[in-house]
Amino acid sequence: MKKITFLLLALVSVTLFGQNKLTSSVREYFDGSNWSNSGRSEYTYDDNKNLTKETELSWDYLTSQWKESYATNYVYNSDNKVITETYENFDSDGNRTGEQYRTINTYNSSGNLIQILNQEFTNSIWINEGKFDLTYTNNKLTAALGYEWDGSAWVFGDDDSFKMAISYDANGKISLSETYEWNGTTWVDADKTVYTYDANNRLIVEDGQTWDGTNWVSEYKNEYTYDGNGNTVTGIESYLEDDVFTAQPMETFTFDTSQLMANFAHPFRDKTGLDVIFPSYLFVNKILSRSSDSYRTIYNYNESTANLNAFSLVDFAVYPNPTNAFLTIDDSNFTLKTVEVFNLLGKNILISTKNQLNVETLVNGIYLLKVQDDKGNISIKRFVKK
Repeated sequence: MKKITFLLLALVSVTLFGQNKLTSSVREYFDGSNWSNSGRSEYTYDDNKNLTKETELSWDYLTSQWKESYATNYVYNSDNKVITETYENFDSDGNRTGEQYRTINTYNSSGNLIQILNQEFTNSIWINEGKFDLTYTNNKLTAALGYEWDGSAWVFGDDDSFKMAISYDANGKISLSETYEWNGTTWVDADKTVYTYDANNRLIVEDGQTWDGTNWVSEYKNEYTYDGNGNTVTGIESYLEDDVFTAQPMETFTFDTSQLMANFAHPFRDKTGLDVIFPSYLFVNKILSRSSDSYRTIYNYNESTANLNAFSLVDFAVYPNPTNAFLTIDDSNFTLKTVEVFNLLGKNILISTKNQLNVETLVNGIYLLKVQDDKGNISIKRFVKK
């Protein structure tokens, strides 16, 4: 009896761990009336939670189906760092086009990435295109040098050649990255990025500047805010257009603050050691969505499958939306397991197993509805309480 109990517990543990993944993300755009499918990413992992394949799919409006566009495959070393990254294209029918690229990464004995080699698959062989040699000081990346392949040797050219210098602040955060271009004779100023942090060492401004021959001119800025847990909750991109800085629609991120992202296999993990050097979005808790006025991405977890047939929940109906009292989920095409409601701070405020929810007591605003069926498929939709 004890042996059977142990085996059952082990099976449950393996099953739960196997489901502990971010399996896909769906990108949608708002056409003025409805949210429509735009793109989808599917993720596959190994037993160490390393991302081994990322497949990109586009929505075919004629057939109302997802079709593969391209895929990236990753191979890791014993330190769980990517040594080979291979990219392949697909045609409109989902067939491989033969167009392939790959990146080969080389590391030193300290585990630092010291070379990035890019190649293209041509005439059944891999041909060099460009490479980047990286330099470290006290295990910190401080310089990079890019070369082009002329068919017989590595040279400085107009396309892939660049020189980069990287500086850090007193807290060990990157403060400045400067890039130089090869003009045929020497290296000249090209662009630079200045990084500003808050008191908690979280990036708040990323200022991209270009050298116009006389002065440094800001061409873009990324600005971020965070919640109390350190998650990025808003991001605003601004670009210089006709000599005027124009802000793009704000992106808002939502999270399930009761769960840590570190407990999931997900595609945002650092694959080479460089992701922790250059600042990016911070996802401490389980990310649910990122959205603006016209575009959004919904992150799906623990889907029973991550293939072209696992989209039965993407287009389920929710009505009325907006609502002032009751919300109904059309579960006629699947068996409903659970329904959860989150506010925009990621707090779970309601859970049910019924397809009709009374939301009359909720304050007016925007909420996320997470629906899971009996097969483990998950989809998230937005509704408005008015």
